[in-house]
Amino acid sequence: MFWFCSNIIGVLIVMVLVYDNKVCEQAIFTYIHSGQNLKKDNIVFTVKKLVSNFKRDFPLLFEDDFNYRGRPKEYKMDELLGFVVYGVYNERYSCRKLADWIIDNNDESVNYILNDKKPKKSIIHLFLQKHTLLINAFFHYTIQLGINLGLIDGECVAVDGSIVKAHANNFRLIKIEEIEFLQNLILDYSGNWTKNSIWYKIHKYFNENKKQDSITDLIDEIKNNLNKNTLKLLKTALISIDNMNYVLDLLDVLKANYDGIHTISLTDPESRWMMDKKKNMGLNYNYQVAVDSKNGMVVGQYLTQNVTDAYELFEMLHEIKIEMGINPQVVVADNGYMNDNVIKYAYENNIRLLIPDRSESSKSKSKKDENPYGKPNFVYDWKTDSFICPEGEQLHYRNDRKLNGEWMRVYSTIKCKTCPMKKLCTKSRVKEIFEPVDDVRWKMKADFRTPEGKMYYKKRANLNEAHFGLLRNVRHFQKLNRIGVKNAEKELTIRSIAHNIQKIHEKLNATLI
Repeated sequence: MFWFCSNIIGVLIVMVLVYDNKVCEQAIFTYIHSGQNLKKDNIVFTVKKLVSNFKRDFPLLFEDDFNYRGRPKEYKMDELLGFVVYGVYNERYSCRKLADWIIDNNDESVNYILNDKKPKKSIIHLFLQKHTLLINAFFHYTIQLGINLGLIDGECVAVDGSIVKAHANNFRLIKIEEIEFLQNLILDYSGNWTKNSIWYKIHKYFNENKKQDSITDLIDEIKNNLNKNTLKLLKTALISIDNMNYVLDLLDVLKANYDGIHTISLTDPESRWMMDKKKNMGLNYNYQVAVDSKNGMVVGQYLTQNVTDAYELFEMLHEIKIEMGINPQVVVADNGYMNDNVIKYAYENNIRLLIPDRSESSKSKSKKDENPYGKPNFVYDWKTDSFICPEGEQLHYRNDRKLNGEWMRVYSTIKCKTCPMKKLCTKSRVKEIFEPVDDVRWKMKADFRTPEGKMYYKKRANLNEAHFGLLRNVRHFQKLNRIGVKNAEKELTIRSIAHNIQKIHEKLNATLI
């Protein structure tokens, strides 16, 4: 026999089993309101509190919630925003995983963040598609909140990049030659859809497997020039005029994403072939992040298709200023960001930029050049403006020389002629070290070598590697779940929001925010 009872203020489900005249009573669960049984330090309370404050402070961003025309909105924007951010802590990143999370179990924290509502995958997907501005604004809000709470001070910001795997299939690829061949084929023959036309015969052969003896040579040419992925596009174009126009538009997109060298991904055309830190080549994006040194909060981030970091620092400095409202006092980055224009911009805007040159970068990595007599193993002496070679000899400044259009300072010594290691060191008459003449670079080099400069630079590795390490090791981030630069960047913005909220949660109680 089973007996169920309920009370007015909540629900109490009790199972009573009568066996051999003995009553066994067990409470299945008690439930007065969502969140009641959660631990007080659960981060879900901080997430919901911050989203609620954000909505209170910026109601215009939630205008859909206040639009009473038509049918009432079942799901509020703040509920869905809180839910997708909270999903990061539980390794739910895709719309499918978020929707399954709601269906598969009765998680009280999910009920709490969604106010006991159960949106489907399509609702979550629509929210993410429509509300990029809202998500970006909430990221900005977490940064401003960090500043107001004293968790971000802008004294030192570390910038770094990481190659992240795109949501792309490495085997669904197309060559530029295939794109152009298919485009020309469609444009040449699709003007006539009538029976006995060449386009109709191509359709019969590829879509209905019927022999077409009159166009055997053309069929062979198509097979020789198109791989199986491109043949699928041809078969799609042969179905109808609408499908043909869709394929032509897709081919234009693919062609626009050709980098001049590599094949293009059919899954994510905007991804690029890049080598990651493990030297594996794949379809990836370059993720740029700026982290404030005080508590490790993210103060700038974006996704780029550029393979190297050489031209990314200027955009990142601009991004940091937009998000923080001010320029940081000190910015540290590795040698990959070295760019004369950025260095000049930083000095003009009173930003203390610390980027090591190649020799300093080599030292900071605790590695020596494979060649023991390579430039990284020549130590610069600021006091004498000279380089000390591995054999202890000084290479003094000699003159300026123009190399590849850039003026360089030249350092050398006449003692190379009698050095027993000369053949291992250089094939030239004497060993020469070249350094840019640019005064700004020299100022930065001098600043970098000061105890304070070295102290700031040490923070870079700890901050950025900790952030990327948290993404990969704690939250098990392996690859992006969304296709295209904008959608993938949105996913990473949500992850950065979650990162910042966790930092706020660790430092402050949700009731104090």
